Amino acid sequence: MNTIDDIEIIRANQYEAVDVIDKRKKEDVYVSWESVRDQNPSEYIEKGYLDADEDVRLRTVAECCNCFGAGYKGFQGSGAKHKFEEDTDIKRLKFYPNGEWDNRLTLDGNRFTEFHINSSENEKYVQSRITELNQKIALFSHEKTSSAKYEAIFKGLYRVNTEETLKSKKVTYDRISKIMPTYYPKTVLSPKVIAEAYDKTGYMIAHFYEVEVLKAFQQRHAADYIYRMK
Repeated sequence: MNTIDDIEIIRANQYEAVDVIDKRKKEDVYVSWESVRDQNPSEYIEKGYLDADEDVRLRTVAECCNCFGAGYKGFQGSGAKHKFEEDTDIKRLKFYPNGEWDNRLTLDGNRFTEFHINSSENEKYVQSRITELNQKIALFSHEKTSSAKYEAIFKGLYRVNTEETLKSKKVTYDRISKIMPTYYPKTVLSPKVIAEAYDKTGYMIAHFYEVEVLKAFQQRHAADYIYRMK
C-alpha cells in the first residue's frame, strides 16, 4: 500500500512528466505528411523500402536522401549522412569519366570502388574512409537513360572491404543488401508501422504500413527474411 509520502512523490513525478511532455510539444513542430508529400519521393517512403531489383529511379541527390527521411527541399553535393542509420552515408556516384574521380561499379552491382586520380588525395581518402568515415554506403548510380537524361538508380547497401581496399589502394565496397528501409522525415506525423522485415544478420531491411504491401513483399521473399509484427 502506498503511504501519503509515496502518493505525493508519485504526484510530483506525474506533474514533472507532464511538464516535460508540454515542453517537448512546444519544442517539436510536426507537420502533416500531405503538406510535404510532393517534395519527397512519396511512393517509396509510403511503401517502406527500396529494392534494387525493382529498378528504383530518382532525379536528384535530394530525392535520394529524402527516401531516408532527410526532408530536403534542395541539396548541393553528391550525398549526405543518413538521418536514422548513423553508421551509413548516402551517395549518388558517377561511374563514368568524372574529373578527378575514376569510380567503377561491377556489372552485377555487387562491388564498387572509389578512386581519386591524384595519388596523394587518393591515399588521404582511403585512410579517411577506413579509419574515420562511415563504413556503409546507400548507393545510387548516376546513369544516362534511353531518353538521354541522367537518373539516380538505387543499387543497395554496401560496406567497405578493408582488406581489398588496402590491397588495391582503391576504396572498395561490397553489397550487403539489395533492400533498405525508407523513412518519413522526423518532423512528419507518420503512419503506424504494422510489421518489419529483417535479414539473417539482424539488419532491418523494410518496414510496412499497409497489409497489402506486406503481403506482396512476403510473396516474393517468403523464406528470405524474418518478419516481426508490431
